[in-house]
This record gives sequence, structure tokens and C-alpha cells, in this order.
Amino acid sequence: MINKLSTVSMNGRMAYVIMCVETYFLKKYPERDWALIFRIMWKATSMNWADWADMYSSVIPDVILQFDAYSSKEFSNTLSVEEFAKVKNLYFGITEGIEDDPNDEVNYMLNKPFEMAMVYEGTVIDDGKESFEIIEKTEQILRCNGFDLPDYSKVLFSSVNEHNGWGNDFDGVFLSCLLNK
Repeated sequence: MINKLSTVSMNGRMAYVIMCVETYFLKKYPERDWALIFRIMWKATSMNWADWADMYSSVIPDVILQFDAYSSKEFSNTLSVEEFAKVKNLYFGITEGIEDDPNDEVNYMLNKPFEMAMVYEGTVIDDGKESFEIIEKTEQILRCNGFDLPDYSKVLFSSVNEHNGWGNDFDGVFLSCLLNK
């Protein structure tokens, strides 16, 4: 079976995963302010994934919840003291930050873009099979919650024929349903 995103670049696939994650958080926790998390998350479509992953990992629950207090060594490149407190408060009562546990949906979903970046760090894309597996797992959480999948046609512009499958960088914020309210 040919995947619906088989002609889409890795940047486009990352954008689709982020769209799925946004959908989850807007539907499941609409009363919480996710803007800070998604401003950082959307940078993945416009920068080197290795650099982005270093920045983004600091806001994933299984990382940030390990710290009781702000550590400038760990967070100064990504979060201020106030932002650190805001992110910790954002996760309060909805995640324990249990790594690789699909029952901890908050942490699980926030890890999917990070996994997408890490699975391809320093590699050749080949057929991108791993990205399709990550996409399927992300979509499965949406389906299990009864949420509609985002419109994948919005990322079809980003061709797998650009930059050896990586696609051109683009500012994916225009695809965000959260940041464009």
C-alpha cells in the first residue's frame, strides 16, 4: 500500500505530525495555553532537525519534569525561568512524563515530533518507512480519542523530490490551527 504522504518531503511529514499533535491538544485540553510549546515545535520545519531536537527536547514532559527547579545549564538556550514555570504548570495533573508509554498520551504525543527528528538524524532517508510508522501512531491516538485527522493535503506542496527527500525549509506556522487563531 502506498502511504498518502509518500510524495511529501520529510519536512512536510514533520509538519503533518505537528498538525496531528496540535489537533490532539486543542481538542483534549482546549483550556490550556499551548502556544509556547507549539512555537518551539513548529521551528522543526525551518531549521536543521538535530539543532531543533536539542531545543525542543527541553519542553518534553519526560525531560522537564525531572527538574524541580530551573537549571540554567539545561534550559537557558530555550526557556526563561518564567517559561520553565509555565511549561511545568501546563503539564500539571495531565502527565507524569513517562517515556514511551502510550497510556501517558500527553508525553507520548509530544514525543512524536522528537522521534521523527531522531530516527533520521545523520542518516539517509531511503523510503521513509519509519516516518510512516510515527505518523500512524500519532493518528492512532487521535482516532482512539474520536478526533478527526488534520487535512494532509495541506502538506502536499512539500515534495520528496526536494533536497534528497528532506524538502525545502518553510515556516510551518501557517499550517498551525493553534498559533493562527
